[in-house]
Amino acid sequence: MNFQLDDRSQSGITNIWLVWTIKNNSSEKSNYAWDWEAVNASGTRLANGSQLETDVQPGQTAKGEYPTTLKSADDIKLNITSFNRTAGY
Repeated sequence: MNFQLDDRSQSGITNIWLVWTIKNNSSEKSNYAWDWEAVNASGTRLANGSQLETDVQPGQTAKGEYPTTLKSADDIKLNITSFNRTAGY
């Protein structure tokens, strides 16, 4: 699993995204849910959210992205505060 911030800002327009890659290493279709937060160097939480990937097949890799309200990705730490996998039906 990989979670990171991607700064796509250009021409003075801020555009920071959360991007992820999750590989299903189980033998069954799976759903993934996680909570995240973006924290600056002084420990202030600047953004947070919850994300979901559903029906990821065994051996399959899912990639996703989500826009944030962050003004910069500089000196921002991304924390995954919870992560759960459940069987998909």
